[in-house]
Formats: sequence, structure tokens, C-alpha cells
Amino acid sequence: MICPYGKKVIVLINFLPLLYEDELLVSVIARYKQMCGMVSKRALEMDLFRIYKRMGRKSVLFPQYLNTLISNLPPMSKLTVEEIILNHTMYPFFTAFLSVERTKEVFYGMADGYGKSIENAVGMAGSKVKSNDYLKYCPLCFREDLQELGESYWRRLPQTPGALYCPKHLVLYKYSNVIITDARSDYLCADEDTCNDDLDVDTYPKQLKNLNLKYIENVSYLLTNNLQRKSHSFIIDFYIDRLRERKLASANGSIYIDELLKAFLEYYPAEYLKIMQSEIVPEQQTNWLRLFVRNNRKNRSPLRHLLFLQFLDIHVSELFNTGVVVGKRTVDVARVPKFNIEERRKEWLKIINENPGLNRSELKRIGKGLHTWIYANDQEWYEEVTPKINKRKKRSSTVDWEKRDKECLALAKKAVNELLNANGKPIRIMPSTIRKTVGAKRWFDNEKLVRTRKFIEEVTEDIDSYRERKIRWAIEEMNRKGERITVYKIGLKAGFGGGNKPIKEKIYYLLKENYLGLL
Repeated sequence: MICPYGKKVIVLINFLPLLYEDELLVSVIARYKQMCGMVSKRALEMDLFRIYKRMGRKSVLFPQYLNTLISNLPPMSKLTVEEIILNHTMYPFFTAFLSVERTKEVFYGMADGYGKSIENAVGMAGSKVKSNDYLKYCPLCFREDLQELGESYWRRLPQTPGALYCPKHLVLYKYSNVIITDARSDYLCADEDTCNDDLDVDTYPKQLKNLNLKYIENVSYLLTNNLQRKSHSFIIDFYIDRLRERKLASANGSIYIDELLKAFLEYYPAEYLKIMQSEIVPEQQTNWLRLFVRNNRKNRSPLRHLLFLQFLDIHVSELFNTGVVVGKRTVDVARVPKFNIEERRKEWLKIINENPGLNRSELKRIGKGLHTWIYANDQEWYEEVTPKINKRKKRSSTVDWEKRDKECLALAKKAVNELLNANGKPIRIMPSTIRKTVGAKRWFDNEKLVRTRKFIEEVTEDIDSYRERKIRWAIEEMNRKGERITVYKIGLKAGFGGGNKPIKEKIYYLLKENYLGLL
């Protein structure tokens, strides 16, 4: 709060509701708001987080500024930032398969304030596996809570992607009417206004239900254990070791991808993979499972890690309790030729003698399997007798740069004309926008295109000219539509916002000099 003398005074909150097991922090805040009878979300956030400006995006899954919240609690409170993050946010699930460095970044971002969305840091933004749009709950848990506690609350487990069933009551989770993907949403309790205890009809087959309950068992383990993070390469090597044991990878660790795809699709019904946002089209070279088992740095959803571990019949704890992995390795195999070397040599020499002037690639096409056998089993002799003939490629014709310059200049002029006469908000005339309009790539900037480059330099707009053109467009567009013209509205129409002082002065000057009759 602000005292009469203009100084900030720190006022601690008197209490915080008791945190229930597996309760989301946002649920605790909602119950606190209800107990205090607070109406304003803005006042609530100032009360808890002592932030005298907008908090930015309010994340239900990854709350921020937790150090500030803890410092604002009563002195006798034993609640810690670590306890909140580990037991009352989605941090343990979404960071389980991240590196130690990225996990720490997320932890301290939640503790101190990250300045941007934590969802981006954990890879959710670019993932094909999306989180729920609304908070979920178990209707029977809700009923029991009201009977035993007099209130209910939002749990973490139902909010994990792919969690369909309550493991306690074995009924389907339901969607509440509380949206979690909108930063402007209020803090709402799990009560009769947002939930009910009616059961949804379960039409899923028993196999699907059993698969999901096993998946939820692994999810629960991640949520309730502070696991030592493993590196990305360690996890991939662990998978290769387990695939090797199942004869789905070779001795050296090369994965038999077609056999893996077949076994995976036999284990999981197509309907279940669709529900889990993990459909697979085997013929597609970019299906997620092909990319998943490659040792690349692309983000992998925790959901898909758990699907893969479940397919391997491995509990997630085994991965994190494993100390040593092998992964890919070199396997030396003593080659035992199946053919008589002398006979093979004679055959290869015959091909060489009958085809003088051919290079090695051409000889290889003629000899096919013979070439492969000789090269693998008698390489030294192969190098001695096989000719190396490099046929020079015909040089491509020289580019007529003067002609190309003339053509490109015409294209550039046409592009500038299109940009200047395009409908809608003006586009700045720049080398990149001209090139984009032409449909050309970086070659359009070649220094040998002298007249084209000179023209582009001449027509390129500086920032002030571009701003003036946008302002003139906004004025004329508003006048054409009969809208009321003010400096503020012109700024909004031109895309500058209404509070930019230098822009407002420029708009006023242009109106005074050229459009005085419109004021």
C-alpha cells in the first residue's frame, strides 16, 4: 500500500489457507480470495505479490514471483518456495525430462519472476501435445471433498496432458468451466458454480482405460518425486539399450525403425494414440516416433516419453534410477569371405578391361554386388587396380549480368509499385520487402546487379518517411469512412498506440499543415 507521504509500506497478509495434498497454488489463491471476500483480481495480486504494476501473464500451471509471496506471509509461516514449486505446480511433470540447466532456469524463473511465459521455457509452446484449455476434476473427488472438507480444490494430476481417469475412483475426469489458457481469467474456486458431481458416460473400451491408468501411475510418480535430471543423450542411450534388449535395435545400437513402428502400433490402439495427441502414420518419414528415437535436440513432450516407456514395459523410476547406459557402440566383426578372393579378383579385372575409360562409379554400376564385396574384403588390392578417372563436367554458360540486371530492375520497380498501391496498412519500402514481393531470395542482392541495387537504395524508406506515410494513410482512410478524426485515434489506426508523444506531435503537425479542414 502507499502511505500519505508517498512511501511504500509493506503489509504482510494475515493468513494463507491450508494447502491440500496435490493442490495447485492457483486453487489456494482462489480460496484465499473467497475467504477474504475480495472482488478485484488486481487488488488480490497486489495483496499477495506486492506488485504495483501488471503481473503480465498469469499462469495456472507455472506461477511466478513466489519469493515475493513467501516473504509476504506471516513470520511464523513454514511454507517455502521449494515446497510450492515441487508440490503445488506442474513443474515436476513438465521439467522431468529437461536438462539440469533448463530445469534450474524454470525453477528460478518461477521463484523470482521470469519476465515471460514459463510455458515457452519448458517447450510447451512449440509442442504438438497441448495442455487442457479448462481445469479438470474428478466428480467423485469433488463430492467427497464437500462432504469431508466442506469445500473442494483444483488438483494437479487431472491437469496433466493425457490424464483421462481418476486413479482413486476409476471414473473419467470432467472439464470445469474455468478456462486456464486466458491470462485475464479470474481466480475461481472448485465449487458448485464451476463443477458438479455428475459422472460422464464412459464409452472407452477396457483396454484403453487400462493403458491410461498405467500412464497415470507414471505421471503420479513424476509429480510426487523430486528426481535427479538426466541429460538428453543419457535418455536416448537408455532407450537404445532397452530396444536392443527387445531385438528392436542392432548390437551397435542402430534402431530397426520399421519393426519399432510395427510393435508400437500393435501395443497402442490408433484410437488411444489419437486421444493422447500422438497419432502415427507409419509411411510418413516425419512421424513423431521416428524423430523421437533420434539423438537430436528437439523438444519431446513428457507425455510421449511416458508413452514410450510404457510401450517398453518400463516404469519411469527405472530410467531415473539407472546410473550407466551404453547406447550406440562400435562392434568389430571379423569378416569371413564367402567367395574365393582370386576368382573375385579375376571377375573385377575383367570388368575393368572390358570397359576402358569408365570411372569408379560407372564400374560400380556394372559390377553391382561384386564391387561391394571386393571393396569390403579386399580394399587394398581394389585401390591398386581400379582406375581413378575424373570426368570434367561441362561448365555452365556464363551469366549475362547486364541482361539479368535489366530484368531484375523491372521486377524491383513493379514490386515497389505494388507495395505503394497495396490495400490496407502501408508496408515499408525496404530491400527485404521488395525481395519478398518479387519472390526472390538473397541472390537478388548480388553486387553485379548494379542498377537494381542503386534503384533499391534510392527508394528505400527511412523510418520517419514510413511513419509519415502510415499517418497520412490513417487520416485518409478515416476520412473516407467518415470516422471522427483525433490525434489519438489516428495513432491507433496507424499502429503506433495512443501514448507515443513524438508520434502524437508528428500527427498534430501533419494535420495542421495538410488536413486542417478535417479537425
